Amino acid sequence: MSVSSFGSVPLQKIHSFALSVFTTALYLPKQESEVPEAAEKATYFIGEGSNLLPLGDLSPLLSTRYLKGYSLIREDAEYVETEVAAGENWDAWVRYALSQGWYGIENLAAIPGSVGAAVVQNIGAYGVEIAPFVVGVYGWHKSLKNWQWIPAEHCQFAYRHSIFHEPAWRDRFLITRVRLRLRKYFAPVTDYSDVRAKMNPKFIHDPWYIYQLIRSIRTNKLPIRGSAGSFFKNPLLTPSQLNQLREKAPNIPAYETPEGLYKVPAAWLIDQAGLKGYKRNGAQVYPRQPLVLVNTGTATPEDIYQLALHVQSVVREKWGVLLEPEVRILPPAATGE
Repeated sequence: MSVSSFGSVPLQKIHSFALSVFTTALYLPKQESEVPEAAEKATYFIGEGSNLLPLGDLSPLLSTRYLKGYSLIREDAEYVETEVAAGENWDAWVRYALSQGWYGIENLAAIPGSVGAAVVQNIGAYGVEIAPFVVGVYGWHKSLKNWQWIPAEHCQFAYRHSIFHEPAWRDRFLITRVRLRLRKYFAPVTDYSDVRAKMNPKFIHDPWYIYQLIRSIRTNKLPIRGSAGSFFKNPLLTPSQLNQLREKAPNIPAYETPEGLYKVPAAWLIDQAGLKGYKRNGAQVYPRQPLVLVNTGTATPEDIYQLALHVQSVVREKWGVLLEPEVRILPPAATGE
């Protein structure tokens, strides 16, 4: 197992905000047999660090970024089941799946992070979530000190949520493998306006075209470095809450969910509150996509955090909607730790 030296391990390259913070120890297991010992010593479990805002120097971390590999479990004429190591890069895995003729996740193109973190977060984009493709996960339970298989039906998937967010599981259960069930036939999902607006209908049945189209849309909205992607979740409103919001914002888009709630775009709320491009020292609401907060190169953790609080405050005052962070915010280590 690779273990970065104790005392002062820089984390600028271990999280995508690229803030100047450190940890007392960084554990990087390369195989499952090394996980139990590392998990016992670590305070936090992370993947590639693409969804983290550290507020200062951190307690020991375990990153799954070096857990690699996959195996084919079974396949038939229509479906394939494959088990993927948690540390595999998500977008690279999407491309590999497409190259094998395995479909369903192409709309999740260019989402940063690892396969394991994708399940924890139940990533989603352009009408597709990872949850329907998850058969289950395998990993180490730090508190119970055993390996466990958790089937998908026990993962409590919801919008940007899984059971692994819950206090009894977060930093207690480390996913090391994810089993996915993908289709061997292509069924395009093109319901979102951004996709429809840029799509050439001639190529609607070409999975690589859909992948590249969505990748292009995402990369045009995101900075090259210094962000965690979408900082806030899209609010889910009841019908009465949506009616109240539309008294102030008649033109706000809204998408009904299967649960009867309405998802409204946080980016629209932030933009129409006049916050696009707003800066606080080295932190900025990204001008191309107001859902993204970015380190322009000189931001401190406090700059990013205070900018997030300001966005929440302005949006709540103007629209009566509280934005919930999608990014995981980690407190600094106690003095002397």
